[in-house]
Parts: sequence; C-alpha cells; structure tokens
Amino acid sequence: MKTIIFWLPLFLGVSAIAQVFGTGFEVPEIFNDPYTDTGDATVAHDLLNNTNEPFVDFAPSGSEIGFNARYEPYDTPGVGLTDGDTVGVTDSPPNNSNPFPDGLNGYEISDVDGNFILEFDPVQISSPTISIAYFVSETGYEGDGTANVSASDRLRIYVKDINSAVEYDLLDTTGNDINDLGIEGVWQTASVTIDNSPDITVQLIIEARNNSGAEAFFFDSVHFEGLLGIADISENAVVLYPNPATDFVHISASEISQASVCIYNSLGEKVLERIISHSLLNISALTSGVYFVKLTQENKTTVKKLIVK
Repeated sequence: MKTIIFWLPLFLGVSAIAQVFGTGFEVPEIFNDPYTDTGDATVAHDLLNNTNEPFVDFAPSGSEIGFNARYEPYDTPGVGLTDGDTVGVTDSPPNNSNPFPDGLNGYEISDVDGNFILEFDPVQISSPTISIAYFVSETGYEGDGTANVSASDRLRIYVKDINSAVEYDLLDTTGNDINDLGIEGVWQTASVTIDNSPDITVQLIIEARNNSGAEAFFFDSVHFEGLLGIADISENAVVLYPNPATDFVHISASEISQASVCIYNSLGEKVLERIISHSLLNISALTSGVYFVKLTQENKTTVKKLIVK
C-alpha cells in the first residue's frame, strides 16, 4: 500500500487549508452480487477482489484514495465471508430515507462472521483533519465488543500515526452495546484533528465485527484536510509558461540560482527532480496530465500547477 504525498496548488499568504484527498467510493465499478471469500476462514488473510463481485479493495486513481480489506477470524473461527455476504463498494444505501451523503455509492460491511478490517492508503500531510460519514443500521446488536466471538458486535474507526503508532479514535464501540450509543438509523459524521503535526503520515482504519445481514455498517465521504503551509516564495513571484506545456517550461522568478524543482503527478508521486540554475526546464519525459511543480530556494518554497499536453 503506497503512501500518498500531496501538495496544494495555490497558497494564500503563508498557509492555507485545503481538502487534499478522499473518496466517496464513486470510481469503482458496481456489482450487486454477494462477495464470497475464497480464502481459509480459519486464518487471517487479505481479501481479494473477485470477478463480477463488489470491490473490497481499490488502487488509488486520480483524486480517489485507495483502500485494502482483510479478514481476521473469531478466536473460535466461523465461516467468515466464505458463504457469500454483502460487503464492499455498493450503490445500495441503507434505505430510501438515508441515501449516501457523497454521491451514489458507499461501502458496506455486514454479516462478516469474523472481523473485517478496511485500511485506507497512508497520507502524508500536516496538522490534518480526517473525517468519515458512517451509518449503523437499526437492529438488535449483541454483546459489548470486548470478546472476539460471534455474539460481540463491534465497530471502531480510527486514525493511526504510522511513525509513532499513536491511534486517534473517531468512533469506538468497544465496551458498549451498540444499541445503547444512540448512533443507529441516521448518518453520522466522525472526525479528528491532529494539531501541531508537520509532515505526519496517517492512515484511516475501520474495524468491524458482526454476524448477520441486519447488522450492517455503511461508510461514505472520507476526507483528509490539512494545513499545507509553505513559507514562502510569494505565489505571484513565480510563473510557469507556457502552461499548458509540451517539452519545455520556463520558470519565471525574480532570481533563480541553484533552485530545487520537484514535480509530482496527481497521485502525489514524485516524477521528476532537478537542481536548476536557469529558467528553462525540460519536461519531455512527462506524459500528458496535471502536475504540481514544487520550487524551493533558500529555504523558501512555492507550488504551482502545470498542465502537460
């Protein structure tokens, strides 16, 4: 699972707040048949996408963050997802009165007969706010989630700092009967802000345990927002031309001397890095698309959007 690094294309003053990434589960193709796990339900394992079945995993695409699902059995294993269950990306909302809040699609986890762990791609960001919409169907949930057994339903949504392993809960029903929490039957939004955390790498994780089709959890509208402040070459002090460009682009600034230039694609992947002492930059190796050019000189930085034809 790759780490995604994002740069804000426009800077207002010293810093700005911008939604940099997320998913509403709108990109994956929809399949309405049940998902059937072909793995061994008695051992923990990664869940794989099956032909003509709902996507449980998804690679990042454009502005859509990727995610990966895995399964862990009860202490005394059950059938898991080998009997065919409603999990993964879906266009079927909880009910007609509660459509998905962000587009037409969402993600459902129900009747796992074990533990379903959904991990989103790590994101490198500064002082982030991470949010997600979730829906807990109204039904008779069992237990308090403290035992890894079938009659102990549980839902936890949290953010993990990859470097320090510190975890920040958005929701954790462990230790409670879900029916007592007042969270059923309506879309809820959970969020957490991690202040004073420059260049932190965070990962959103969902852990769900349930054992019937009525015990359904739905998710949508995953967003990562962060303070991407850069101090700072003024935005207006740097101009890229031509833009769109083909083989070469000129970087117009008041003075360029041993400046560092890094170019990132729309997935946040670094595709070119140069130290330049003049304004002309060869971009002939880049394919058509949208890029972000990060120019650093004398510990000051700006980021500009570049379109390559």
